[in-house]
Amino acid sequence: MFSFDGEFRRRPQQNLGGASLKTDRLTTIRKAQQERQKREEARRHQCGAVVIQSAVRSFIQRQHTKQRERDKFDQHRKVNGGVRHGQDLEYYCRRIIFFYQHRTAQDGDRLIFLCQYMIKNPGAVFQLVDRDPIWTYRVKRLLGLCLGQILVPECSPTIPMRMLEIYSSDTYIRKHTPPTGTDQQQYIQRYLVTVYRHLIEHRYFSVVRQLIEEKIPPIDEDSSTLAHPIADALFDMLLRPLQLIQPEARDPLSQQILQSFTFNVLSPALSDQVRHFVLPALGERKDFPYWTLVRCIADEYQGQLDYRNAILVDLTDDTMSGGVTRSGGTPKKARKDQSQDERLRLTSSLLYALMKLDERHLDETTNTKEQFSAYLKVVASMVDNITKLPRKTIRSSINRPLDDSSDSDSDGEDSPTFSPREAALLHTIIAMLNERRRVTFIVRMIDSVLDETVVVQNLCQVCHQLMTYNRMAVYEYKLLYMLASKPMIIRGLWYTLTAAHTTGQMFSSPIVLLSKGINISKEESDRIIPILASFCALFGRLIASLHDGEFVQENVLPGTVSSIMPFSIPELIPLSTTLKEISLGLVELAFPETRSNLHENYRTMISSLSGGEARAGFGAPARRSERHQQQEQMARQVWPHLLKVCVSLLRQIHTRDLRRCFCPEGHWTAQNLNLPLDKPTDLHLSRGSRRGPRPFQPIRDFTREDIEDGPPLSTKQIRSITILREIPFVVPFNTRVGVFQGLVAADKLRAQGELQGFLQGPSIHLTVRRSHLYEDAFDKLSPTNEPDLRPKFRIEMVNSVGLREAGIDGGGVFREFLSELIKLAFDPHRGFFMITKDNMLYPNPSVGKIVEDFQRHYYFIGRILGKALYENLLVELPLAEFFLSKLAGKHSDVDVHQLASLDPVLYRNLMSLKAYEGDVADLGLDFTIVCDALGETRVEELKPNGANIIVNSSNRIEYIQLMADFKLNQQIRAQCAAFRQGLANVLPIEWLYMFSNKELQVLISGAEIPVDVHDLRQHTRYGGDFTLEHHTIQLFWKVVEQFDDIQRRLLLKFVTSCSRPPLLGFKDLDPPFYIQNAGDTDRLPSASTCMNLLKLPAFEEEDVLREKLLYAIQSGAGFELS
Repeated sequence: MFSFDGEFRRRPQQNLGGASLKTDRLTTIRKAQQERQKREEARRHQCGAVVIQSAVRSFIQRQHTKQRERDKFDQHRKVNGGVRHGQDLEYYCRRIIFFYQHRTAQDGDRLIFLCQYMIKNPGAVFQLVDRDPIWTYRVKRLLGLCLGQILVPECSPTIPMRMLEIYSSDTYIRKHTPPTGTDQQQYIQRYLVTVYRHLIEHRYFSVVRQLIEEKIPPIDEDSSTLAHPIADALFDMLLRPLQLIQPEARDPLSQQILQSFTFNVLSPALSDQVRHFVLPALGERKDFPYWTLVRCIADEYQGQLDYRNAILVDLTDDTMSGGVTRSGGTPKKARKDQSQDERLRLTSSLLYALMKLDERHLDETTNTKEQFSAYLKVVASMVDNITKLPRKTIRSSINRPLDDSSDSDSDGEDSPTFSPREAALLHTIIAMLNERRRVTFIVRMIDSVLDETVVVQNLCQVCHQLMTYNRMAVYEYKLLYMLASKPMIIRGLWYTLTAAHTTGQMFSSPIVLLSKGINISKEESDRIIPILASFCALFGRLIASLHDGEFVQENVLPGTVSSIMPFSIPELIPLSTTLKEISLGLVELAFPETRSNLHENYRTMISSLSGGEARAGFGAPARRSERHQQQEQMARQVWPHLLKVCVSLLRQIHTRDLRRCFCPEGHWTAQNLNLPLDKPTDLHLSRGSRRGPRPFQPIRDFTREDIEDGPPLSTKQIRSITILREIPFVVPFNTRVGVFQGLVAADKLRAQGELQGFLQGPSIHLTVRRSHLYEDAFDKLSPTNEPDLRPKFRIEMVNSVGLREAGIDGGGVFREFLSELIKLAFDPHRGFFMITKDNMLYPNPSVGKIVEDFQRHYYFIGRILGKALYENLLVELPLAEFFLSKLAGKHSDVDVHQLASLDPVLYRNLMSLKAYEGDVADLGLDFTIVCDALGETRVEELKPNGANIIVNSSNRIEYIQLMADFKLNQQIRAQCAAFRQGLANVLPIEWLYMFSNKELQVLISGAEIPVDVHDLRQHTRYGGDFTLEHHTIQLFWKVVEQFDDIQRRLLLKFVTSCSRPPLLGFKDLDPPFYIQNAGDTDRLPSASTCMNLLKLPAFEEEDVLREKLLYAIQSGAGFELS
């Protein structure tokens, strides 16, 4: 294939034929095209040179002409020595208007010369103005030149300012104009309109603001008057155009003045002079056109919205038709109004200024609905500046290591960058929004406009931004908790939601779309989300302040409306159904089947390559990318917040239903839940396990540790985990029990191995004395001796005479040991637990006087209860409802509503105090409580210096909350914390969050239901020669059916060591209930609880079987009986 002919280098190839004179067709066409391009380029260069030469010649000629006019001006001045009459004034004015340049010092001197004459002779000038309209033009042009001259640093601004004061002031014009009735007033009005229209177009307010900032020294405190001599003059300059504005007028001059005033004075960053002098001084004036300014800003904002919508419509039309504008810029419909987007800047400074100026203008008795609507619209349009602040999160002052903080949604959020000055201004704005005067105005006015959807949307936009910034806003901000105290407002929000329809679709509600997990447009989300989030947060805040009687409206007569609760119980049931569906729909939206993981830089690059920026016409890609990032950042806050508040309100209503049972059976269970709950091992519910994507967030990159943990979670698994963590009650209880048992079984397989069924694998061998069961177990099962209690226990019991009891522990001895140990640990006589008046158990607040290191005991008791749950052992343990709530809740503290389960008398007294209509101070209460511990009485203060603080009508709510917190939380905080730590040592406590307090009681002790003999008989197995048709078996079931429930429970206890049936029925009893022939009929029936085995002699007579069976199950003998 390859050959070598001896040449080790390549020789150059020579062609002696010469260059070919033949050219192909493409080469000829390409050469002609290049020549045409060169000729076109030459023509463009020539045309460009002509344009440049023309501009240069024009500029040079103008400069020469202006210089000639300057020379004429100076020559005339030199010859005549000044202004002698009107013709001289006209001669000077015409020329200086033509050639004046503020950068030329001599021009400034010429202008000052002319201004000095006009200042000295205003009467003569106004006569000329009255005689010939051209003089109005000349005066306004001279005033415009004075504006430029003021800012020249080398010259004093005194004369130009005096010129402006005389010739733009209504007072001076009236003084030097002969009075002619209404004609004079109309003449002055026309003159001022002409002058100020020209001055506004030449940056009047910008110049005045610059003068204020340069001539007035910095100020530290608000003051409407200053001792500085020039301050009043500058303030009058600022105020004069504003006095031309007619209230309730929409004339072009008023709009122009207000737009310029807003753009140049209020919108830019506030200097100390503007913030502490100009705004307070304007706020003190009752004649300031505040409501006209608000309406103007509202109209401008609406114009911006219309402009953007027009762009979107044009872009949609262009996209649908496949066309792009030739200019590659703004669509034609919106291009003519493009400057409108530059007139109004919705800045934090503008919002602060508007709230600073409203001090004398907010009056619910005189303000109209239109004014209030415009006010809310303007505030709502700028309140989103608050999102520039980093989100304010909860920082608990109490160390709670086991409290779940899973609802923290600040992880992974980008902290926006902003100046400390703007941050301080935003914090001030938040404080101003919650001032009593402003809150009272909003709350009183909103009642009259609840039927206007736009006003409600604007109010909710303000509330929503505050809540997005601060998770505790409804408890800290006066505006929000005052709105939450108005049931009619909350009711109005809900009916606004239910009445909303998707734009263009009258029969499609955004609420229905959210409930079905269908995305809604950005326009719809901007409209609906603030209302829905505000409703949930405000209603949840109201519910938290109501006790159960107020919630269910016990004292409200049928047919009447409660003044406290916005909804009746019949209305609350469908409302909770809707909230449940919305929450489930939001979970689907939070974790869609497909989600984008493209980075923003990649999206921007693709968009720019495809010409997307040119088609959109929004400006530079960098600016659009920044705007898009801000919108995405906001969406990453808004949607998770909506999910959180919806779920929170739903859980509050569900908790009330647990106590008062006002919803029908099966109300909370969601139908057709398409979730993979049949494989609990795939659900990672504990916080320490793999963490899936956060709701409404892009997919994060997988790390090496994530890959080593196994394949990523599927969308359905993530949804299942979210539902079980946030709203587990929508899943049937039996399903959740199956999930819990599946999780335990998977963990048990990892901890105990696969050989436990053959009595092999890791185990804990324990020998305990039956007479000292608790002491021996506490010592031998301490964390030092046995740090992990999950392996199998092998128990050997020592009887009362010191002999080891016969038998091998196959599980039955362990179950008896654990049952007896739990009974001893929770025995009130031991001192670790006390009983309520309902005989329910809770930790002893005074245990420290009995045992010094009581926390070790509570940690141990928590571990053994966790072991019982881990081994699916039911124990009869009646725990107090509030204590169960501490175990099943994400936070260990509970509120006043749980006090009824601890001390119903105290709870009733506190609720009576809340409803007391007299003078609370007459009751003689203070912020103290008397505690009785083992006969020792002491007084505890509920707050610092509480003994000296009298309870009155204003602080009684605080007293009630502190009293309940002391009884429910403070007294037993250390005990509960140790107990939860011990419980979490055996099984992840997050698994218990799937259950309510009542369900957790069922999980621990089994359901309080009769023993179902038919179910037991159906799932019983037989050994030896016993069958279901055997005579003895027939007699056995006949006798058991005649037992009462107590005797059936004794039988169950005798065979299985537990008197309650399994949670999911006897089909889940492991090992199954087993009956075996014991042979000799002289023997008593016996049992092997480790195998759930009943050894029954083959009795032939019913009476004998009943007598001996009852004797055996009622004897209470140990395991040595078998």
